[in-house]
Amino acid sequence: MLPTVCATQWMVSVCEDLCPGYRFFAYDNYRLYKGVVFDGKQTEHLALDVEQIASSDTGVTLQVKVWSTNQKGFRVNHYIADVVLVKQIAAAPQLSGLDNDLLTNGEPSLETTAPYDNGSLFHGSSFQSIQQVLDVDEKGLMLRCNAPTVATADQGQFGVSSTNPFVDDVLYQAMLVWVKINSNKGSLPSSAKRYEQYELIPAGAEFYVSLNVVNDQPSTMSADITLHSKTGKIYGRMLGAEVTISEALNPLFLQNNVVKISQNRSVSAE
Repeated sequence: MLPTVCATQWMVSVCEDLCPGYRFFAYDNYRLYKGVVFDGKQTEHLALDVEQIASSDTGVTLQVKVWSTNQKGFRVNHYIADVVLVKQIAAAPQLSGLDNDLLTNGEPSLETTAPYDNGSLFHGSSFQSIQQVLDVDEKGLMLRCNAPTVATADQGQFGVSSTNPFVDDVLYQAMLVWVKINSNKGSLPSSAKRYEQYELIPAGAEFYVSLNVVNDQPSTMSADITLHSKTGKIYGRMLGAEVTISEALNPLFLQNNVVKISQNRSVSAE
């Protein structure tokens, strides 16, 4: 399946090409309708509709819809988001309420949960950022991560540019890990109210993910997730992200994990 972060990277790239002099800062109202699955039956052509819906002295907002036409000639919507471009990115803010003792002096409260091997996640090596679960409870979690180094030749058509899908995917991975630990169920992303990016995280750099649960229901969970440095500088933050929870995903995640291990094949993210 085409990872959500690759879909948004494509949207951002097209918007920046259409608006020279503007840079990506955020997207609002992201929603996944029907993901693109590479099963041999996928559509050969995807289209983007781009419409300017707001403008100011400092930036523009473009609504982007990704869609295709099915075999019966009907339109199928895949992804939608409102992409915010600005002339200048604001300085990175600081994360408030950061547990500096946990990051600096304390021992991790949990050993690594090996989320890429135990069925919590199904991502191939290019998307494997999580190094350790430092803390987790019913209200959220904190992860220690390392930004993957992915050779340009291996990045494909969704390479690192104004966004880095290989790092950004950990925003959703954090939600999947929390759901798995707290309910022993699988989950997949469905929407996000807003994502703001202040600075790209360099390949190979250590960073942290702090997740705060906003709403937890049997079939859905929403959270605010922040990518930040050890000192609390915010690289990016996602507000109102939501995943759909289903126990039926558990065996599917394990199947993907077996393929990854036995064939050393990179498995796509959600």
